[in-house]
Amino acid sequence: MPTIKFQTNVPVEVRLRSIEGRPVDSQFGGVQHMFSAEEGAFYVSETVGQILTDQLRKLRTRPGDRVEIIKAEVNRGNGRKGIQWQVAEIGYYPGEQQDGTLAVPKPPAPKQEPPSEMEQQLAASIEQAQARKQAQQAQAPAAPPAWAEALVSQTCVLVDAFASIIKHSSRHEGLIKADDVRAIFLSAYINATKAASNGGRNAA
Repeated sequence: MPTIKFQTNVPVEVRLRSIEGRPVDSQFGGVQHMFSAEEGAFYVSETVGQILTDQLRKLRTRPGDRVEIIKAEVNRGNGRKGIQWQVAEIGYYPGEQQDGTLAVPKPPAPKQEPPSEMEQQLAASIEQAQARKQAQQAQAPAAPPAWAEALVSQTCVLVDAFASIIKHSSRHEGLIKADDVRAIFLSAYINATKAASNGGRNAA
């Protein structure tokens, strides 16, 4: 019977003939536990043999079941490392279990149908709309600076004021020309601007 060797952090699949190791004399003295499997036999210390047996019992492993045994390297803290033997189940065995329950096969996952032509067109339309929206946002002009907005607002006020003056001058039946009105308006605006810059005092 070939001997199974365990390398650190390398899992080994076996089908055990018994979940309990058989005590045998060790060539180094003392007692070892020998586990027999379809793939061969392996020898572990008495302590490890008890650990494996306890884990196999918790998994409700039966002779012939496939299991995975790994000699894992673990971190025990403070930079120290140690070895921990671990056992895991492999495969699925339907039917009555040792605890009296009945295991049934897991239903297959529902097959995912490919999207219909209408769904594909709808997804493409949404992507195109999002792309156009992003392009429009990228090309949108930046908001004008505050000084430009103030200039526009001031100009609109001046235009309204000048139009009001022109309308008023029309009452004089052409006695006052538009150029004269413009000159008076500009002179008044300049004087008002100077007065405002002097803190409200009229310029000399």
